[in-house]
Amino acid sequence: MEKDKSIKTPISSKENILKYAAKEFLKKGWEKSNIREIAKKAGLTTGAVYFHFKNKEALFDALVKNTYFDLLERQKLMYEKHFAIPITEKEKRRAVRLEGRKEMLEYAYRNFEAMKLLLCSGKGTKYEDLFDKMMNAVYEADRKAYEEYGMLQGRTHVDIELFNTIDRSFWECLFRTIKMDTPYEKAQRYVLILDDFYEAGWQKICYDPAESYALE
Repeated sequence: MEKDKSIKTPISSKENILKYAAKEFLKKGWEKSNIREIAKKAGLTTGAVYFHFKNKEALFDALVKNTYFDLLERQKLMYEKHFAIPITEKEKRRAVRLEGRKEMLEYAYRNFEAMKLLLCSGKGTKYEDLFDKMMNAVYEADRKAYEEYGMLQGRTHVDIELFNTIDRSFWECLFRTIKMDTPYEKAQRYVLILDDFYEAGWQKICYDPAESYALE
């Protein structure tokens, strides 16, 4: 006998807890949320919550852990692909960089809830360093890129801290789409516009010999 597709499988207690925990964390942040309120909204006792999760940390862990580590790994692979291309193939490098950024955005939206929890509600957890860890990787990528171009060999218009600040602002703009619940289709357009905007800026800073760009 064919199964009636109109009959929905009941949500498990564990899934229900995670559902309401995510809502509570997004509303109040991890620090101000509590197990009692999560249990109440899930229609369960606090004991039922503790049966599945040791504490509030474990709840947040279940919601974001995989996304946290996956995102960092994807960023690492993005830079590896970029630097695997010879420095002389400038346009190919840019294309790979743009594709990597688009893939990062797609992954973030595919895991939207976890990403928003990490970006907006992670304060006080072991995951609150996500953006800083990503920016550490960006800093190392910047340093490697400028060493390749010979821009750290006595070029007076180089300030690695400033350049890293500019790169950091790109990712802040990109992830703001998650924080603001920007529709994915619009976010896809944003990443293209941001890429053009920052690329033009880098061209000006890196290759314009004007004295106004001397930073030392």
